[in-house]
Amino acid sequence: MINAEELLFVVDENNNPQNPLPRHIVHGKGIWHRATGIWVVNNNKQILCQKRSLKKDLKPGMWEAFFGGHLHPKETYLDNALEELSEELGIIVQKENLIAYKIFKSDKPSHKEFQHSFIYKLDREDTEFHFEKEEIDEIRWYDFETVKRLLLVTNDLHWVHKSWDKEMLDNIAQLNAKR
Repeated sequence: MINAEELLFVVDENNNPQNPLPRHIVHGKGIWHRATGIWVVNNNKQILCQKRSLKKDLKPGMWEAFFGGHLHPKETYLDNALEELSEELGIIVQKENLIAYKIFKSDKPSHKEFQHSFIYKLDREDTEFHFEKEEIDEIRWYDFETVKRLLLVTNDLHWVHKSWDKEMLDNIAQLNAKR
């Protein structure tokens, strides 16, 4: 169950730490906070995507091309990314295997966050995921070009869109070209 009273890492418009506040206040009032987004890619040039649980307080039932979550007070972006991969997918990732990309600033009036985006290259084909049913209804590998089309060309309304989708997909394309 999503905990509306969970304390989140609140920041100001310049990403400077502030006093933590409960999730429902942060989301309800559009207060700046920190989050992570981890794009999981494999050797077949696919992106692991999730269908958000209908129990989520934001964008329930929509597809997303990344995993992640909100930081707790005093938590680092990297620690949160590792924790989210463990909690949401049941996989343990070593810090050195996670590629830190960039902190993006999303300033939509209803959802203000600084999201640090990461990429995790999953080199094993036999990975069994144990995803968190409270957070995720379904996971599925999508071909890179399909994700690109859904997010950038058709702007499919069943998908969560971020203003930095193109930059992240360009970065993943560069990684895929090196393989």
